[in-house]
Amino acid sequence: MSLTLEILVPDGVALEMQVKTIRAADASGEFGIRAGHEAFMTMLVPCLMVFSDTQGGERYAAADGGVLLVENDRVSVVTRDVATAERLEDVADAAAAMLQSRRQQEHTASAEFGELQSALLRELRKMEKRP
Repeated sequence: MSLTLEILVPDGVALEMQVKTIRAADASGEFGIRAGHEAFMTMLVPCLMVFSDTQGGERYAAADGGVLLVENDRVSVVTRDVATAERLEDVADAAAAMLQSRRQQEHTASAEFGELQSALLRELRKMEKRP
């Protein structure tokens, strides 16, 4: 028996394949899913998902949190970003690049927010000076 695993990101399907088992993590810790699992939904924390393909090999996905839904032997993961690989070393490198990109995006967003905040304060001061 197998499960259909699909991992969705904002711009489409990052992965869809048949698997035997899946391990992931939510706020309560790590958990596993096999075929026949009851319907289940949880919020994932950023975690390394490990899944066994139907040939018995392990594959990996570093997910940036998200939602995991199990229903009728189908596991759907919706996440902001994911890095997948067949080797742990490769997913570690991809996850590091993903985190570096995220840090850069957050730095840019923080700078833009600071500029917006300054512009709003200038406009408020102008309004206060009006008679």
